[in-house]
Amino acid sequence: MNKTKLITLRVTEKEYQTIKKKATKSGISLSRFVAFSALGKNVVSVNRLPQVAKQLIKIGTNLNQLVTLCHQGRITCPDLSRTRRELNNIWLLLSFLIDPIKPSQR
Repeated sequence: MNKTKLITLRVTEKEYQTIKKKATKSGISLSRFVAFSALGKNVVSVNRLPQVAKQLIKIGTNLNQLVTLCHQGRITCPDLSRTRRELNNIWLLLSFLIDPIKPSQR
């Protein structure tokens, strides 16, 4: 999209610092942050997502190990239906958080 219009905005130093801090926290430029905010778009900051992903990978590894032990007959297969439901809930919540952030908006 060709952006040809310039909008000048006056704010106090305190307002500027607040807006700048929010833009930095969200990981997008100040200009893009102000435009998104003015257009009523949600700006979602998910700073700890890599840590959450790492923990989910660890849970997945543990589940795979349990399945392997079940197939080997070393343990009786546990009922993991509740675990599966909870992981699905986590996945849905993460998807909901990330959905407003499109790669073209970053």
